[in-house]
Amino acid sequence: MTDSSNHEELNKRKWDRRAKIYDQKKRSGWLRFVQKRVTASLPLTEGVRFVDIGCGTGWAVYRVAEMADQRGEFYGVDLSTKMLEKAEENCAGLEHIHFLKANAESIPLEDDYFDIALCTNSFHHYLNPLEALGEFHRILKDGGRLFIMEITADSRLMRLIDKKVAEKEPEHVRFYSTEEYREMYRAAGLEYVTSKVIAYPVKVHIAEKVGDDKQ
Repeated sequence: MTDSSNHEELNKRKWDRRAKIYDQKKRSGWLRFVQKRVTASLPLTEGVRFVDIGCGTGWAVYRVAEMADQRGEFYGVDLSTKMLEKAEENCAGLEHIHFLKANAESIPLEDDYFDIALCTNSFHHYLNPLEALGEFHRILKDGGRLFIMEITADSRLMRLIDKKVAEKEPEHVRFYSTEEYREMYRAAGLEYVTSKVIAYPVKVHIAEKVGDDKQ
């Protein structure tokens, strides 16, 4: 079994190396395309509290803040120091945007605080996905929504690709199927709402935190 601290260090080094060139169009064009589709569907309201987990250079945080006319609080969380340095640079001067360094399995943010949590192209790196989902549940308000956008292994082909990626990239853990997301969300106390194809095989899996009085 992979050691958690070693796995975290592998991911830190990988994304630190990529930070300087991560925003170049030839490298990030596809990701930005699918992120635009996801962020366009977020239920933004005035005063929204939003967090992007695995935020990289802060593109989605900046975009959501812009869509909400800066009327709210917008957070980005990432493991990589270099990615966060770029995020701070990209969002310089915007007082309602905040970045912090943390593992998705231990997020130093308040309980029951956020309306929306977003996680794009990051979840497949998490060694302990249920622990991460537990943290997402903890920081969301009752009625808050989680959006995880990932390559989804609903076909035999994608399951084969998943194995090949794992052989080549030690930072990769696995791609999950829609049914696996349903099961993990349920185990974390989240209600699975729906999934949407963003650009095959990428789907967004949407969940809601339901208060005890509604369960």
